Amino acid sequence: MTTLFTSFSDFHLWRTSIPENQTVGFVPTMGALHAGHISLIERAKAECDVVVVSIYVNALQFNSTDDYARYPRTEESDFRLCADVLVDTVFAPQQKDVFPEEVVELLTPSQSSLGYEGADRPGHFAGVATVVDRLFRMVQPSIAYFGLKDYQQVAVINDMTSLLHPNIVITPCETVRADDGLALSSRNRFLTPSGRKSASLLSATLKKAVSLWRDGDARSIQLIESVTADLSQDSSIDVQYVSIVRNGTVEPVQTVSENDVILAAIVVDGVRLIDNMSFTNA
Repeated sequence: MTTLFTSFSDFHLWRTSIPENQTVGFVPTMGALHAGHISLIERAKAECDVVVVSIYVNALQFNSTDDYARYPRTEESDFRLCADVLVDTVFAPQQKDVFPEEVVELLTPSQSSLGYEGADRPGHFAGVATVVDRLFRMVQPSIAYFGLKDYQQVAVINDMTSLLHPNIVITPCETVRADDGLALSSRNRFLTPSGRKSASLLSATLKKAVSLWRDGDARSIQLIESVTADLSQDSSIDVQYVSIVRNGTVEPVQTVSENDVILAAIVVDGVRLIDNMSFTNA
């Protein structure tokens, strides 16, 4: 049976009842759960004795109050989804529990926050690192699970965790995609039917770049130009960036090797979408 806690004091009482020899898997979310989140939960359930899912919409990582207000809140359906997959505990803390102080001192994120999403969304990763640090202190997990769709976010959280929470293992999980290839995201619900069709080109162009690499073209600049050119053929797509980085970092590469990662961001229908793929011979 899944238990819902909205009070940190009640959650803390439950958390202290878990034997120290049991592993606690943690899936932090902002709600609006979809199959991508469920895949993280299922991975946690397969590897841990107890699974905690948090639902907290973190205002600190939004660049505008409008974007924060627009973020979907679906608490009841989120809880039902968690109950359906037998999550042990859903923790939906109040802001006063996560940030009891009037003025929050933001953590300074690592160098992994520079460029890409960090450049286009100033302050975003400071907000992410700060809230994940707070949640880690509250939940005290053994292992935390994050989706690789948010590649740069995983790198920032990895860096923060190694510094402040060295006993917590960060487990990145593969991106879950819809039938049209679009990476699952809570933002996808804001796309119009035509916007959705255009958005699906993102994964198709990244997949093409990986195929070109497998065929022998390892020049980063050529692969980036291929993706940019293909996306730019659709006038409804605003390309924000395309880059290829060394696996686990945000360091650009000139010559692509196996496990390097191609990153891209576009805007369609006013909706910002990000995606990435790893260069592998699989």
